[in-house]
Amino acid sequence: MHYWDAFHYFVGAKYLPELGYTGLYEGAWVAGREMGAFADVAWIRDLPTYQVRDVRSIDAAAVRARFTAERWRAFKADLLVFGPRIPDWRRLFLDHGYNDPPPRARLLHLLVRWLPAAPATLIALSLVDYVLIGVALWLARRAFGPLAGAVAAAFFLLSFFGRFDFIGGSILRWDWIATLVAGTAAFARGAGATAGVLFGYAALARLFPLLFLVPLAIKWLQSRRAGVPDRTLNRCLGAAGGVLLVAVVTVALAGDRAAFAEFGAKILLHAETAFTNHVGLRSWLVFHAAPWIVADGMHAVDPVAMAAADPPWWVAPAAAALYLAIALPLIARAPALPSMMYAVPLVYCALSPAGYYYSFLVLLVLLPWHRGVPDRIRLLGMALLALAGAGAYALEIADDDVLPLFHAASMLIGVYFAAWLALEYARLRRPAVPLPAVAEGPR
Repeated sequence: MHYWDAFHYFVGAKYLPELGYTGLYEGAWVAGREMGAFADVAWIRDLPTYQVRDVRSIDAAAVRARFTAERWRAFKADLLVFGPRIPDWRRLFLDHGYNDPPPRARLLHLLVRWLPAAPATLIALSLVDYVLIGVALWLARRAFGPLAGAVAAAFFLLSFFGRFDFIGGSILRWDWIATLVAGTAAFARGAGATAGVLFGYAALARLFPLLFLVPLAIKWLQSRRAGVPDRTLNRCLGAAGGVLLVAVVTVALAGDRAAFAEFGAKILLHAETAFTNHVGLRSWLVFHAAPWIVADGMHAVDPVAMAAADPPWWVAPAAAALYLAIALPLIARAPALPSMMYAVPLVYCALSPAGYYYSFLVLLVLLPWHRGVPDRIRLLGMALLALAGAGAYALEIADDDVLPLFHAASMLIGVYFAAWLALEYARLRRPAVPLPAVAEGPR
């Protein structure tokens, strides 16, 4: 169990009506002080501003007033379970809160609202992720063939970027990638509506998977212009749009419109903040320009220097637009499902998500396979991706200091994307030579 992360996703979701997106640390500190804990905690993260805040400024009476007496007792009982299992509450209170989008947060709230935070309960909830990942990889094997499924599973489970040690053992932290992989398997088998529902859920769970629908939307426009409709693609995009619309409207009608405003303000602030374990173009630019300091034997960047090094707001959108312009001929030539691969570098250019979200790199290993085989150029692309991951592990063996490690990882994966695009264009200049056919077995 990763109790630190599970605290945010269990307590944050269970008490979302009382604490919203900004009251988690205030509530936990007040409840802990009532039980004689947290005497050594002097500062918390002020979640509406992301600034560090003196605990003496917390209005304990106002915090308690958000709860009924029964819910306050339950809150303190849950905190007692997490208390001794999290070794450093001073650091936890400086984390960045609970950040599920409102539809996904409401779903998790309904799941855990009446559950006590017993160790057995938390372990059972953590196992759901493993079941979802296992099912998704099994579906990928059935859709793309046993060899493709085995290679994709190996890459997914061993990937440097889709790291277990940051969020593994938490609660429903891998459902979005499981549904994304399962959605590609459904699309490959012609189940467009099922794929769309799964893609829609992935977007509701983590927002940035919306970018994986961009190449599919381009392919839909292309098919409309050519007058050759793609039934699977039409159903996929229709179902994805329907899921997103229904989820947003349902949550809004349930009286959670304020939650959308609070989440929107918080997630914008989160997106504007650079984090040492994030991977992407903007993250690399910030930490390349900002001067590093050494604190407690680890590299860090002063927040003022970090803000000064942040590129103008338009840099990431411009980089994403430029990348799309470069990739557009590749998307136009690709079938609908493999075109989703070209959204992977788009996430890198447009956003800088945490490194563990890069489990979506598995799409570059899974989607190139057709009838059980890739062509030679795409097999080379997979090999280079494996080498990039091995190189990142080698950097970690040499020095596991988080800032230089993930800064180097951002550069490494950026170089890989440039090489990968060059290989994809090489496929356009000459016919791809497939590998010998591989028996797929029953499908």
